[in-house]
Amino acid sequence: LAGPGISSYANDPAGAGASLKPCLDKAMEIVPAEQQRETPTYLGATAGMRLLREQNSTKAEQVFAEVAKAIGEYPVDFRGAQILTGKEEGSFGWITINYLLETLVKFSFAEKWEHPQDTEVLGALDLGGASTQITFQPGVRIEDQNTSAFFRLYGTNYSLYTHSYLCYGQTQALKMLLAALHQGSSSPQQISHPCYPTGYRENVTAADLYNSPCVPAPSTPSPAQVFTVTGTGDPTACRTAIQKLFNFTCGANRTCGFNGVYQPPVRGQFFAFAGFYYTFHFLNLTSQQSLSDVNSTIQTFCKKNWTELVKTFPQQKGYLHTYCSKAIYILTLLLDGYKFNEHTWSSIHFSRQAANTDIGWTLGFMLNFTNMIPTEALEHVKGHQPSLWAGAVSFIVLAIV
Repeated sequence: LAGPGISSYANDPAGAGASLKPCLDKAMEIVPAEQQRETPTYLGATAGMRLLREQNSTKAEQVFAEVAKAIGEYPVDFRGAQILTGKEEGSFGWITINYLLETLVKFSFAEKWEHPQDTEVLGALDLGGASTQITFQPGVRIEDQNTSAFFRLYGTNYSLYTHSYLCYGQTQALKMLLAALHQGSSSPQQISHPCYPTGYRENVTAADLYNSPCVPAPSTPSPAQVFTVTGTGDPTACRTAIQKLFNFTCGANRTCGFNGVYQPPVRGQFFAFAGFYYTFHFLNLTSQQSLSDVNSTIQTFCKKNWTELVKTFPQQKGYLHTYCSKAIYILTLLLDGYKFNEHTWSSIHFSRQAANTDIGWTLGFMLNFTNMIPTEALEHVKGHQPSLWAGAVSFIVLAIV
């Protein structure tokens, strides 16, 4: 679905409904007319709508009412809209990856569905605009049940660690960073930004900066007040500023991620997708480079001035100034937050797709809501490629990033 998520239409709920129409029109072209009225259609929303509900529940309800009204105008079996919890978002991403890569069940040469032997399930690392999720099978008892998810899939039990950090998605984290730099500035109208390239300058209004529950205003600035943000291109200072967005201290005798949230040590192979992939893909860092090479590439990029960057990447000008901060944020999140290190770094695979299918929570959401993954083991069933199974039920879902 092109464009911003439905949470961006808080002040224009009707626009949220209209924004779905190109997607719905496309679905009507794909689904045969005689099957449309029996096609299950769901709408799932994630962290963007979780934030809006926290900020203004009335506006969130109005947005949902408008998208339900828009979907209701199409000849489909609409079964409702819902805001996923962070735990659901993380778990569904994990299901998507492991379903596509056949670590849950595989059709054998004996023409039987079998649990793959000696195959470890994969962990999932998701970075959206408003939240980030980590989900994996730790191999130890999960001490905090608030971070535990249990699934029985194809006759096998899976006890997962999963947690979603609201406000630590890419967009909101960089907004928190800019607000922290503003509040630490000696001049209230001027903001020096170490993550932006030297020579870059932009104006930001107080209304745009302090418009999220993740970024509470320090006082009551005039919404029309304008700040001038100037890049200084200092990756060391950038990393220091980003680290201050987190609390990395853990309680005694306890392992944790950040902000005091329990997390067992990372274990196994991980797929890092969404924001993790797109930023590292831009920097050509998705080919299993060593941590040393990743650090070196990011340092070099962050020291380039604005004129040099625009000349090298003229097509990327709109977001070009943000790539340094995004890259250092991802490194900080993975290394200091999720506790990967030089030994476990190679277990992270930055990917957009698995089995030629885009990775995200939506496929897992579909499989769950349409009961396409049974709890018990399958008997003799004709084999299908996972991608064909995924397409067997036409499913319309909206990701809020």
